Amino acid sequence: MCGIVGQINMRKPIDRAVFEKMLDTLAHRGPDGAGIEVLAGGAVAFGHRRLAIIDLSDAAAQPMANEDGTVWLITNGEIYNYRALRRDLENAGHLFRSDSDSEVIVHAYEEWGDAFVQRLRGIFAIALWDENRHRLLLARDRLGVKPLYYSSRAGGIVFASQPRAILAEPSFARSIDMPAMRAFLACRYVPGDMAIYSGMEKLPAGHLLIWEGSSIRTERYWQLEYRPQVTDPQEAITLIREKIEEAIQVELASDVEVGVYLSGGIDSSCLGAVATQSLGHSMPTFTLGFDVPEWDERRYARIAAEYLGAIAHEGELDLAGAIGLIPTIVGVFDEPTFEPAGLPSYAVSRIAQDHGIKVLLSGEGGDELFAGYRWYDQLTEKPQLSLPRQILGWLRSRKAHTLPRDPVAAYFRLNGILDSQTQSLILTDKEEFDHLGTFRSAFDGHVPKVTAFQLLDIHTFLVDSLLVKLDHASMACGIEARVPFLDHRLVEAAFSIDSKIIYSAGERKALMKRAVAGWLPPEILTARKKGFSAPLLEWMNRGLFDLAENFVVDGSLIGRGVFDPEGVRSLLGTRQSHATWAMLTSELWARRWLDDEDLEAAFADLSPATVGSASGPTATTPA
Repeated sequence: MCGIVGQINMRKPIDRAVFEKMLDTLAHRGPDGAGIEVLAGGAVAFGHRRLAIIDLSDAAAQPMANEDGTVWLITNGEIYNYRALRRDLENAGHLFRSDSDSEVIVHAYEEWGDAFVQRLRGIFAIALWDENRHRLLLARDRLGVKPLYYSSRAGGIVFASQPRAILAEPSFARSIDMPAMRAFLACRYVPGDMAIYSGMEKLPAGHLLIWEGSSIRTERYWQLEYRPQVTDPQEAITLIREKIEEAIQVELASDVEVGVYLSGGIDSSCLGAVATQSLGHSMPTFTLGFDVPEWDERRYARIAAEYLGAIAHEGELDLAGAIGLIPTIVGVFDEPTFEPAGLPSYAVSRIAQDHGIKVLLSGEGGDELFAGYRWYDQLTEKPQLSLPRQILGWLRSRKAHTLPRDPVAAYFRLNGILDSQTQSLILTDKEEFDHLGTFRSAFDGHVPKVTAFQLLDIHTFLVDSLLVKLDHASMACGIEARVPFLDHRLVEAAFSIDSKIIYSAGERKALMKRAVAGWLPPEILTARKKGFSAPLLEWMNRGLFDLAENFVVDGSLIGRGVFDPEGVRSLLGTRQSHATWAMLTSELWARRWLDDEDLEAAFADLSPATVGSASGPTATTPA
């Protein structure tokens, strides 16, 4: 894993000193080295910050080129099938200077052109400069595990792993993209190809971007579809077991030690079990608990760790520690982030960093692939044939009153934040806004209902919230987070299985529990888990409401004319936790990334009763 930044300017030579400052903003993503290459007579610059994982030698440093220096590469991510690709490429006559996974990309592009990306198995954000064709190719992995932002302008383009590097380019003006802000307040993340900054975009997952002759085009190279070919439950169990084992085994490729984020749920425990078996020795695991008992699942993580014979490390995050981390988290995420799980994700990553771990397996994707979220129960009819008809009718009528009949509106009720009416209350811009638009565009009404919601989550919540949280929190600690459940071959296999097997008789993770049963103790084989989610409602009631009021009222967004002061006070008065948290995170983002305010100092000025005394998570290593 690394950080990349690149720039093309056909109007004047690139200022190397400025470009170095842009690259420096990504130093946290690559603490092991830095490199810059200026190409095309000064019109193109590639920069790379390195986190050394495979081939730790200088031969694997980037930017790297092909044999004659006509194709140049910078990349962030890992290519897990690089050894097989290398054999094919060497047989075709290509020469390698390193043992890195990244070098196969250069020669794969030479050999197969843009179609090379179809052969990659991994997580990646790639930039290739073709000197002969004066052509830039950007590529983002199929599920969008690795981020890639860009800003196009006359005569050029700037791209980077995170917005902060583009913000450091002097000609880029920092201003809010209001459609993106509205989308954030509705969805709780900035969705699709949007970015929160005017003039900036994201390359969507599974897409290429080609810059050539000062023109830009994007094209999709991969699309996930539901194709139910497996209808036998036992065949499905065998298939999923094989694909899970295969995905975990290929993602253990590393020249440094690999550990596991262990929450004690099925997903992370499964990763630990298969990885331990594959390696033939114990692994370090990292767990975080909370001071709210109903959210603290360390006892399950301890059961899993003992069963695995793991070298277990754990910590605790309480309200004071969480508040103490908020300024750091706002600095880690350069777009507004609603996801409160960013706090524990960063905290547990920091514990792993303190123990010298640079690669961690993470369970993201398991809930989407195997229907693990509780809202699937609420959004789909579960068979209740054993209930008397009168009770069944009452339950259904109550559900009908609780959620809208429109499935997308029902999904928003459970997972969205501010609808268009509430946005009109707090925003000075009263422009009409379709708060369901993002979800509706990703909803497929022609597949089984639970499958439709799984695909909706994969194309929205997973890629634009959970994976951003994981990438930014882990990379801020110099850690590469790998996600075996999002291996595209496993994902395609899961969606080749009849949905009635995945979500059997309304049982969440029905197939997965049966597939992994032989790997885990009975206590873990349940869809129960909160993972590293945070007890937001509890924390709001214990101090975060007051914190929000302190910052949002008369804050930056009100001063900029974005928030309406009376509307904000009115909504704060309702003490709705999610709405308040969304306003607070938006406000803190604006202060840090638009105003360059020192949030550490601002938090230090608050009263101890509001902020608490802890500065971060406490860590322990159980005996």
